Amino acid sequence: MVEIKKIMVNIQFDGASLRALELAKDLAEKYNSQLVVFHEIVDVYMMKKVAASFGMPVPPDTEEKSKKSALEKIEDLLLDFNGNRKVIVDISGRVKDTLPKFVNEEKPDLVVITDEYEYISKKVNVNTLIVK
Repeated sequence: MVEIKKIMVNIQFDGASLRALELAKDLAEKYNSQLVVFHEIVDVYMMKKVAASFGMPVPPDTEEKSKKSALEKIEDLLLDFNGNRKVIVDISGRVKDTLPKFVNEEKPDLVVITDEYEYISKKVNVNTLIVK
């Protein structure tokens, strides 16, 4: 039998990634694995990038409010999951760049992603389950 101690899932709050999260939760419960939920707040990253190019300030609490909101949404989605979990909310870039970085740091046994990010599976040396 395959041993899966840690499962990482990327969610962006769209239908496919919510299906990926449900599948990851089911697998984590079945294998008694830690579930690592990763969410990149791309909107804030892009806003900061555009504001900087125009020399405009970004309200100082924007990142904090966005992270808090995302964490609350994720916790709501995890209400029915009683296992070991870790939530990572990042605002440092785009998913295509940050997800591989966090996969390499977390070293999961399985990554669950949507077909939108299928190309990332070539950037990481981890078993990958692609959800459509």
